[in-house]
Amino acid sequence: MSAPRLMPTAAAARGRCIELGGEALHTFRFAAPLNVAYEYFLDIPAVFRLLPDALDVRAYGPDRYRLTVGATDGHGHSMCAVFDLRASLEPGRAIRVVPADDGPPIALDGMVFSGALAAEALFRPERGGTTIEYAVAIEMSIPIPGVLRLMPMSFLQSLGEHAMEYKMTQMINGFTRAITADFAEWVQS
Repeated sequence: MSAPRLMPTAAAARGRCIELGGEALHTFRFAAPLNVAYEYFLDIPAVFRLLPDALDVRAYGPDRYRLTVGATDGHGHSMCAVFDLRASLEPGRAIRVVPADDGPPIALDGMVFSGALAAEALFRPERGGTTIEYAVAIEMSIPIPGVLRLMPMSFLQSLGEHAMEYKMTQMINGFTRAITADFAEWVQS
């Protein structure tokens, strides 16, 4: 899976944004039949709520979701990224989530920006359970806050890329731990 493509914003065109992206892949192995694992992943809001720093996930239409992820930039600035998503299903085989462009207006205060997120879960039965290959790709244009605009763009871009690499690792590791524990609890209930 390749990262989704964003249209440059007006701020990005003027060089007042940092363009960042990342991809991650993780393989889950659950000691449960494929239909049980697939049913668990069908609850897209519940699965995305397990992402570290997920502030909100809600449906805004059939197979449409808005994911809001919060973060700080390490310099005391809080921000959040908003991802509008469209889900498509291949029953028993795959769940795909791609960027949607039909989300409702964003009504949040503070530094808020849109991003593009694509995710794919591929399901395979295997002896004693199910293997799920989960891939995610993210792209975003992050506006540069106030005084940071005085710093060289090359420095800010490099800083942003290192922060994104760290954040993607933290997110996939946290997501892996959370989904493994949540699935075990969900199966028991």
